[in-house]
Amino acid sequence: MSSAERAPGATRLTDGDAPADVVIVGGGIMGCASALALADAGVRALVLERAVPGAEASSHAAGILGPAIEARGGASLRLGQRSLALHAQLAERFRAEHDLEVGFSRCGLLEVALDEAEAARLVAREAALRATGVRVERLDGAAARALEPSLSPGVEAALLLPDEAQIEPPRLLRALAVAAERAGVRFRTGEVVRGVVHQGGRVRGVALEGGLLEARTVVVAAGSWTSLIDGVPLAREVVYPVRGQLVATVTRPPVFRRVVFGAGGYVLTRPDGRALCGSTEERVGFERGVTLGGLSAVLATATRLAPSLAGARVLDHWSSFRPGTMDDLPLVGPTDVDGLFLATGHFRNGILLGPVTGEVIARAVTGAALDPDALGLDPRRTNRTAPRGGGTAG
Repeated sequence: MSSAERAPGATRLTDGDAPADVVIVGGGIMGCASALALADAGVRALVLERAVPGAEASSHAAGILGPAIEARGGASLRLGQRSLALHAQLAERFRAEHDLEVGFSRCGLLEVALDEAEAARLVAREAALRATGVRVERLDGAAARALEPSLSPGVEAALLLPDEAQIEPPRLLRALAVAAERAGVRFRTGEVVRGVVHQGGRVRGVALEGGLLEARTVVVAAGSWTSLIDGVPLAREVVYPVRGQLVATVTRPPVFRRVVFGAGGYVLTRPDGRALCGSTEERVGFERGVTLGGLSAVLATATRLAPSLAGARVLDHWSSFRPGTMDDLPLVGPTDVDGLFLATGHFRNGILLGPVTGEVIARAVTGAALDPDALGLDPRRTNRTAPRGGGTAG
């Protein structure tokens, strides 16, 4: 019998004298951004996290805020642009209200081509981006190297996207958690959620180690683990982990001023000279760790973009799991279980889309109308909503 089946008959847990309106499962970027947006809407939230906020993929991401480079269509571009604007607002809010810096910078981005075929693709991308109103400029190799002297002499062309930005995810997660707590959000760490409990199509709460924590509204923001939580109405294959390996180096002076994409990877340089090189995309299940093959691929790409990085000192290397989905779009919004919402499946764009995801969740939970672009993220599009295990037990 699953934990979700046992939970309704187990001990009822309480959370102080003022129970939360919403229980959020997961304290990463989606959980923290949703909690803050809910608090701003006057909704009391409790965040359950098995480790500490941001312990998984959120704090291990590079922090590229590139809606134009990552967009898969009109709606995804607009959502990304909206979220980038929210990042700028949050950065100012954290600075003004909490004296916290998150490393937000509109540093711009270069997408480079290292051969004729890639250069031809940039021509088509430029036209497509201009058609959507994105500011973009196509450069030849010499002009690109004039902007970024460390670029490889093999760069034949580039697209300059001046409005793309970067942020430092660990600092962002700390700021979100601090702001959320000061707005009334409660965090409980060390909590392992065994399942979401619902009966008759309605959420009853979440099953924890010690029993049932009752709640009429639950938001599952558990990243790559979402489909594994008993009672979540998704088939296990809908959300899956994609391992990404990254390498951190340092150079003096900084190797680039802008984020540089190309050769199947990227180099993101912080103003102090740290450079993040990434990243692999590996379907290896929940197998943690870095590999020689993964590191070799990342380093080969980085030194192809900037040959001088071959002499850079390695600071660190790591891997994390990014939540992919079967149709490459996030799952954000209500499910067929009344009171149960999802905020997951953002793959490479979790940091970018965190603020707009929080906005969508807050509107969905409070019954406000959703932006038409957000409707395409509705988790019910999967049509795989038969609950597993004992999620419906009474």
